[in-house]
Amino acid sequence: MRLKKLFLVLIFITSFMLVCALLQPNIVIDKDEIDLNSNDFPSVNAYNCFGSLSKYINVENNIDNKNIGEYYIHSKVKYLIYNFKKSFIVHVVDNVNPNISLNGERESYVCPGKDYVEEGYTASDNYDGDITDNVIVDKQNDLIKYSVRDKSGNYSEIERKIIFIDREEPIIELKGGNDIYIYKDNKYIEMGYTASDNCDGDITNKVISTGTVDTTKVGTYTINYEVIDSSNNKTSIKRNVTVRERPIYYGDGIIYLTFDDGPSNLTGKILDILDEEDIKATFFVTKGGEYVKRAYNSGHTIALHTYSHNYSYVYASESNYFADLNNVSNSVYNTIGIRPNIIRFPGGSSNTISRNYNKGIMSRLVNDVTNRGYIYFDWNIDSNDAGGDGYNSNKIYNNVINGLSHNKTNVVLMHDSSSHSSSADALRDIIKYGKNNGYSFKAISSNTPVVRHGVNN
Repeated sequence: MRLKKLFLVLIFITSFMLVCALLQPNIVIDKDEIDLNSNDFPSVNAYNCFGSLSKYINVENNIDNKNIGEYYIHSKVKYLIYNFKKSFIVHVVDNVNPNISLNGERESYVCPGKDYVEEGYTASDNYDGDITDNVIVDKQNDLIKYSVRDKSGNYSEIERKIIFIDREEPIIELKGGNDIYIYKDNKYIEMGYTASDNCDGDITNKVISTGTVDTTKVGTYTINYEVIDSSNNKTSIKRNVTVRERPIYYGDGIIYLTFDDGPSNLTGKILDILDEEDIKATFFVTKGGEYVKRAYNSGHTIALHTYSHNYSYVYASESNYFADLNNVSNSVYNTIGIRPNIIRFPGGSSNTISRNYNKGIMSRLVNDVTNRGYIYFDWNIDSNDAGGDGYNSNKIYNNVINGLSHNKTNVVLMHDSSSHSSSADALRDIIKYGKNNGYSFKAISSNTPVVRHGVNN
C-alpha cells in the first residue's frame, strides 16, 4: 500500500514537471514607456513554474530614444526544444515642460495712466525647439500671463506683474556745462538748462534754480537746479561758476619760449639745450610720450595744441574741436597724470583758414574754451621757422631777437617737429642774446600775462 502511494506521488511529480516544461513561459516587460533621451531602456524577463528563464532570452529592439514615437521590442525564449516569441510596443515620450523667458523683469514699472508696452518673450522646447509663436498672452489688468503648450501636451506658464508707479528721477541737463569760468566784473549770463521725465516728458518749466554769482569778487559760486516730477521724484544738479581775475596783457619783459607740434625726434635736442642753459620753456604738444614726461619732470610747462592738426576736421564744428582737444589731453594725462588747461589753437586764434570750414567758429571757440576753464595763448614774436625766407637758423635767430622788447610780454613761437632742425640750431644763440641783454626766461603759467591775437573768423 505504501509503495502504491509512493508510486502515485512520483507519477504526479513527473507529470507536473512535464507539463511545466511544455507550457509557454510567461514573458513580461517592466515598462512600456521611456522618457525622451533616456537611456533607461525596458527590461524583458521570462518565467515558468521552475522560476526565471532570463538566461534563455534574446531581445531585439529598434528604439530611438531621441525621437518621440512607437517602437517594438521582440523577445525570443529558446528553452528545451521550444522557441517562444513575444513582441511588445514601447513609447518614447516627452514629459518635459517647455520654457518661457521674459525680456525685462518679472515686475515691470509703468507710468501711471499709461499702457504697458510689451518687452517681449521667447519660448523653447527640448524637442520642438523654438515655439515662441505658440505663446498665448493673456492681459489681466495689472497681470500678464504667458502660456505655451508643446506638441506633446506639456504646459508652461509664467506671469509678469505690472506696477503702475513712476520710480525714475527726472533728468536735468545744463547748457554750457557744469563748470563755467568768467572774469571779474563781467556779467554772468545763465546759459540755460532742460529737464525731462520718463513719464511727464518735458518739465523744463518746473525747474527751480537758486544761488547767485557776485562777479565783483573772485571765487567759485554754486547755482543749484532742482525739479520734481508729478510722482514726487526729485533731481538736483549744480553748476560751479568761477570768477577769476582778468589776465594781465603785456608788459613784464620776460621771454616765454614756446614750441608747437612736438614731441618729435628733435625734442630731445631742444631739451638738452634748455637743460644746459637752465631755461624753462613751454611745449604745446600733440600727444604724450617719453619726451613729454622728461620735459614735465624738468619743470617745463606742458600745454595742449592739437591731436590731428587737420584743419578741415578740427574747425568743421565745435564738437570736432573739443574731440580733438580731448584726445591730446587724454594722451598727455596718460603720460604725466595731469590735464593741462593752457592751450594754443591750431593756426592761432587769428587764423583765417577756419573760414573755409565753419564761418564764425573761432569767435565761438574763444568763448567756449574760456567757459570750460582753458586759457589760450597766441604769440607776438614769430620765429618764422615754419618755412619761407625765414627757414634757416640765422634768419630764425634774427626774427626772434628783433621782436624782443623789455616793455612787453615776449611770447616766441617756434616748432619742434622733426623737420625743424634749424629751430634747434638757433635756440642756444637766442637764449644767449636774451641773457646778455637783461631778459629773463620763464615757462607759461596761469598767471602769465596773456598774449592773444584778434579773432578773424
